Amino acid sequence: MKDVGVTAEIRIRLAALGDEAVLAALSSDVHELHVSQRPDVFKPIDRPGLERWFRDKLTSGGAKIWIAHIGDTPVGYALAMRQHRVENVFCYARRWYEVDQVGVHPQYRRRGIGRRLLDHVVEFAKADGVLDIELRTWAFERSSHR
Repeated sequence: MKDVGVTAEIRIRLAALGDEAVLAALSSDVHELHVSQRPDVFKPIDRPGLERWFRDKLTSGGAKIWIAHIGDTPVGYALAMRQHRVENVFCYARRWYEVDQVGVHPQYRRRGIGRRLLDHVVEFAKADGVLDIELRTWAFERSSHR
């Protein structure tokens, strides 16, 4: 990944078919953290498997994925899934977006990219008439909790 200046503008776009390799590369950094912290749960990185998984997400319509760029360099991504629960004895019917994955390449962290991606998800959800957003995290993901 080439070095890009700190002051360069962050651009966020919706991912599309053909972005699977970029998404697999960006998610590998996040997945490596998961593997190192919970090898009893997470499998070693399988890049071709990640590319297939992202291709499925991009074609199934079950998720929205955004890629952040600085210049032409992809530096982060966010994946959100629209969720719906029907009313039951415990709860009213509910719609929300679940942010399942957010990742920023280590070289570009601490520059506001993750925040911008999450802000983008919030704006997208609002435009879709969905006000609730949940972020799924593990206990060891302290930076995500902040």
